[in-house]
Amino acid sequence: MEVVVKLHGDLREKAGTGTIKVPIDEDETVDTLLMKLSRRHPKVVEAILDPTTGELLEYFDILLNGRRIQQIRGIHTKLKHKDEIAISPPVADG
Repeated sequence: MEVVVKLHGDLREKAGTGTIKVPIDEDETVDTLLMKLSRRHPKVVEAILDPTTGELLEYFDILLNGRRIQQIRGIHTKLKHKDEIAISPPVADG
Protein backbone atom coordinates (compact mmCIF):
# COMPACT_ATOMS: atom_id res chain seq x y z
CA MET A 1 0.00 0.00 0.00
CA GLU A 2 1.19 3.51 -0.72
CA VAL A 3 0.12 7.13 -0.94
CA VAL A 4 1.38 9.85 -3.24
CA VAL A 5 2.54 13.10 -1.65
CA LYS A 6 2.61 16.15 -3.92
CA LEU A 7 4.64 19.12 -2.74
CA HIS A 8 4.08 22.66 -3.92
CA GLY A 9 6.04 25.91 -3.76
CA ASP A 10 9.28 25.98 -1.78
CA LEU A 11 8.46 22.58 -0.26
CA ARG A 12 9.19 21.09 -3.68
CA GLU A 13 12.63 22.74 -3.59
CA LYS A 14 13.31 21.50 -0.05
CA ALA A 15 12.59 17.91 -1.12
CA GLY A 16 14.26 18.15 -4.52
CA THR A 17 11.11 16.68 -6.09
CA GLY A 18 7.44 17.45 -6.43
CA THR A 19 6.07 13.93 -5.99
CA ILE A 20 6.96 11.31 -3.39
CA LYS A 21 5.48 7.83 -3.09
CA VAL A 22 5.37 6.69 0.52
CA PRO A 23 4.54 3.13 1.59
CA ILE A 24 1.88 2.94 4.28
CA ASP A 25 0.41 0.28 6.51
CA GLU A 26 -3.27 -0.30 7.14
CA ASP A 27 -4.84 2.28 9.50
CA GLU A 28 -2.01 4.80 9.10
CA THR A 29 -2.78 8.46 9.61
CA VAL A 30 -1.41 11.73 8.28
CA ASP A 31 0.78 12.17 11.36
CA THR A 32 2.48 8.78 10.87
CA LEU A 33 2.90 9.62 7.19
CA LEU A 34 4.65 12.85 8.21
CA MET A 35 6.99 10.87 10.50
CA LYS A 36 7.94 8.64 7.58
CA LEU A 37 8.35 11.66 5.33
CA SER A 38 10.61 13.34 7.91
CA ARG A 39 13.09 10.48 7.65
CA ARG A 40 13.50 11.05 3.90
CA HIS A 41 12.88 14.82 3.70
CA PRO A 42 13.34 16.37 7.15
CA LYS A 43 13.41 19.97 5.87
CA VAL A 44 9.90 19.57 4.43
CA VAL A 45 8.39 18.37 7.69
CA GLU A 46 10.34 20.94 9.75
CA ALA A 47 8.79 23.66 7.58
CA ILE A 48 5.17 22.55 8.10
CA LEU A 49 5.04 21.45 11.76
CA ASP A 50 5.34 23.55 14.90
CA PRO A 51 8.57 22.34 16.58
CA THR A 52 7.08 22.78 20.06
CA THR A 53 3.69 21.10 19.64
CA GLY A 54 4.19 18.91 16.57
CA GLU A 55 0.94 20.32 15.15
CA LEU A 56 0.51 21.50 11.58
CA LEU A 57 1.26 25.21 11.23
CA GLU A 58 -2.07 26.91 10.54
CA TYR A 59 -1.04 28.60 7.31
CA PHE A 60 -0.11 25.34 5.57
CA ASP A 61 -2.73 23.29 3.78
CA ILE A 62 -2.69 19.53 3.56
CA LEU A 63 -5.27 18.14 1.17
CA LEU A 64 -6.34 14.50 1.14
CA ASN A 65 -7.82 13.73 -2.25
CA GLY A 66 -8.65 17.43 -2.66
CA ARG A 67 -10.19 17.94 0.80
CA ARG A 68 -8.48 19.86 3.62
CA ILE A 69 -7.52 17.49 6.44
CA GLN A 70 -8.55 20.19 8.92
CA GLN A 71 -12.13 19.52 7.77
CA ILE A 72 -11.76 15.80 8.45
CA ARG A 73 -9.73 14.75 11.53
CA GLY A 74 -6.64 16.92 11.11
CA ILE A 75 -3.34 15.08 11.28
CA HIS A 76 -5.20 12.09 12.74
CA THR A 77 -7.05 11.53 9.44
CA LYS A 78 -6.73 7.90 8.31
CA LEU A 79 -5.15 7.07 4.99
CA LYS A 80 -5.82 4.33 2.47
CA HIS A 81 -4.02 2.87 -0.53
CA LYS A 82 -3.64 5.27 -3.48
CA ASP A 83 -4.66 8.38 -1.51
CA GLU A 84 -3.16 11.61 -2.78
CA ILE A 85 -1.79 14.11 -0.29
CA ALA A 86 -1.03 17.65 -1.45
CA ILE A 87 0.96 19.95 0.82
CA SER A 88 0.92 23.65 0.01
CA PRO A 89 2.79 26.49 1.68
CA PRO A 90 1.24 29.87 2.32
CA VAL A 91 0.57 31.93 -0.79
CA ALA A 92 2.28 35.31 -0.73
CA ASP A 93 0.11 38.34 -1.31
CA GLY A 94 1.20 40.65 -3.99
